[in-house]
Amino acid sequence: MPLTLRELLSFDVLREARPEILAGDAALDRVVRWVHSSEIYEIGPLLTGGELLLTTGLGLAGTDAGARRHYLREIAGRGVAGVALELGRTFPETPRELVEEARRQELPFIALHAVVPFIRITEHVNTLIVDYAGRRLRLGDSATRALNEALIAGAGVSGVLATGAEVVGAPLMLLSNSGALVAAHGVDGDRDAWRAAERGACDCPVTLHGQPWGRLVAGPGSALREEDLATALERTAVALALAMLRTGSPPSERDHQASALLRDLIEGAAEADSPVRAVIAGFHPGPGHLLVGVAVDSLETAPALAVIDRAAHILHTTALRGRVSGLVLGVLAVPRAVADAVGAASQALEEALKRLSAPQIRVAVGHPASDLGELGGSLRDARAALGLRQGTRLVTTRALTLELELVRQGDGRHAAEVARRTIGPLLDWDAAHRTDLAGTLEVFLLHGCSATRASAVLHLGRQSFYQRLQRIEALLGYPVTEPDVHAALLLATAAHRVSSR
Repeated sequence: MPLTLRELLSFDVLREARPEILAGDAALDRVVRWVHSSEIYEIGPLLTGGELLLTTGLGLAGTDAGARRHYLREIAGRGVAGVALELGRTFPETPRELVEEARRQELPFIALHAVVPFIRITEHVNTLIVDYAGRRLRLGDSATRALNEALIAGAGVSGVLATGAEVVGAPLMLLSNSGALVAAHGVDGDRDAWRAAERGACDCPVTLHGQPWGRLVAGPGSALREEDLATALERTAVALALAMLRTGSPPSERDHQASALLRDLIEGAAEADSPVRAVIAGFHPGPGHLLVGVAVDSLETAPALAVIDRAAHILHTTALRGRVSGLVLGVLAVPRAVADAVGAASQALEEALKRLSAPQIRVAVGHPASDLGELGGSLRDARAALGLRQGTRLVTTRALTLELELVRQGDGRHAAEVARRTIGPLLDWDAAHRTDLAGTLEVFLLHGCSATRASAVLHLGRQSFYQRLQRIEALLGYPVTEPDVHAALLLATAAHRVSSR
């Protein structure tokens, strides 16, 4: 760590000089950048700040009290860490005006009552300062070299984050300004990532195009000192920004055509020439195929495109994909002979995510369409689904039909009213006790009212889950397993989640 004046005074080489703090004791935590000795009266202009100045006062011999005050004012104005005056050679005792001026300037002023050669003090302390500065430079160079090698090797955000975590020796979490978890390394899933972020040892801003974009957080466990950790984290943040800004090869004309067509499809502006435009973009499925819309949320375009391409390869078919308004949209052609087109597309995308090791990518699969004219709704639903299940890597719109219908019906106030009419007592209890009985009930309903499956999803013991269930039924006043209330409760819990989001 950088040496402070307080630490420096505890060294044996200075304790031998019997230091006495006469002024500025509240400023002893100033960092000492260098230890310098001088007997020149006009030393002020030669100082740059952060020095501990050692003097016997020889340059003050023969000066009056006003000149001595001026001497100390000028030194304090240069931002020095402190002044140490050795008594005995020039002054048998400390001049009162120096102490008074030091107090006025809030400048640490130290009297040395025993003679210790200044060369011993400067050699010992300055060697430590140089060693510390050199070690920080070596650490910074080592971190920069490792991160540059990752960038040169083509590593994206996840690869740079992994390299940074190795340098830091702790988990790293990349968070956007909106508070979303974008990427993480060294943790077992999002829940552990958030826990590590909450107990973060250090964080650093991430800047893109000169604007704050988010922050990089180092979790606990690093063996680095605080200043060294900050240095390594800063270098990693710069490398992450470069990885995010890197676009790779310029998009081809076919890529531009694909993005333009997908944009028109999702906005409902596609015209009769859409099939021709699809052929120009390289997408020409045969008549025996259904079209499944896909939306991918990914920080980087290339991995998201690769996931769709790999899924098409697994299905032995073709795909249309491109970047549209912050998301990657795609269309997978699935043979009509496949009984479950959505299931087949989902399995192919899940397999692609595993093969490409893309844990930070989220995918939503829409409903099947017979032709390009029907595809806009599938793409719009897939886009909306990404915002409804943010903690899930892959979702399908058919699993979110209820939530999507609630979103289509109007604003959040309507959904909130639907929830309150049915599960109001649960919402009041959750608000008062900071629990999530409404979420517990929804998981229970979604898993067929199976306590075993629901408790496993919630990571609860069976007894703890049953206690929650008893509380839910006591608040509602009726059993939640009754068939005639199942649909109403499922609607209410989904409406609460939609309105809360």
